[in-house]
Amino acid sequence: MKGQVIVLKKMVVSLLIVALMLPGLKTVSAAQGFDKNIVGSPKLAVLVDGKKIIFQGGDPFPENGRVQVPLRGVGEALGAEVDYDGVGKKVKYIRDKKSIELTLGSKEAIVDGHVVKMDTAAKAIQGRTFVPLRFVSENLGKTVKWDAVGNWVWIGSQEIPDITEVTELEDIKPYRHYYQGYEYMSQVDGKDLDFARVIDGNATPVQLRKLTIMDIWMVSDGKNDGIRVRYRGPDKLTIFFLQGNGDIRRRDAFVVDQGDGTYIGQFPIVSSPDNHYKYGGDWKNFKIKDINYFFFQVTSDPDDSIRLFSNPFK
Repeated sequence: MKGQVIVLKKMVVSLLIVALMLPGLKTVSAAQGFDKNIVGSPKLAVLVDGKKIIFQGGDPFPENGRVQVPLRGVGEALGAEVDYDGVGKKVKYIRDKKSIELTLGSKEAIVDGHVVKMDTAAKAIQGRTFVPLRFVSENLGKTVKWDAVGNWVWIGSQEIPDITEVTELEDIKPYRHYYQGYEYMSQVDGKDLDFARVIDGNATPVQLRKLTIMDIWMVSDGKNDGIRVRYRGPDKLTIFFLQGNGDIRRRDAFVVDQGDGTYIGQFPIVSSPDNHYKYGGDWKNFKIKDINYFFFQVTSDPDDSIRLFSNPFK
């Protein structure tokens, strides 16, 4: 009986935490997943050897179970020479000893001199040329894997770059005011850190020692906004919204295990506990655009610098 009481208490506490995450949303358990009334999903993305491609010629889009991408972005990311014949409406890729030639609107391609049938075709949309991602990647010798949780296409290696590979050490002085009154957050063993590393919030995924931030996106129930963070690491995650001059707002995640080694944590933008701190009657007016940086707290994970993610939603 005593064990049942303890279990029930834990269930009640868990449900209360969930209910506080986004006020007005239905309460759900981790087994059920997130509230179905919440909208917002990770953006379709393509990663080559663990790095997200930023396409200049338009965004990738799904079509009949396939992903179409701008012709140059994927070719250049794969290290291929790219040639486009606008008159003949042909796209050609050459990588090592492999070659692919596509004709816009045709489901026949020439791969290494042989005609190969495809189940989709390259096409022009509003002056932009798109090609079938999987067909091009695999025929240039790269493996392709679909990540349903992340809404991602992995091409080649899935090794995620370390923060030291994608950022430079900066002097911490311009960032100290973000920790005003909370100096312990920019210290290790009571000593001030001298450096900062700033990660572009759009440049995920990135490895931060014990924590890997996979992706960040916005969600809403129509009245209340929040963000979701897909990550690898501890099953609990805390984020701090930094505005500057010591305006720091803490949020603890409602976490759902995705069953693939990653978690998704959901954080509210507006949270009623703010009313009990120095924000007073203004706490409801807090908006995501007010945030300059995200700071993720990971215990027992010392580093040579503070690690800030620029807000990609400003």
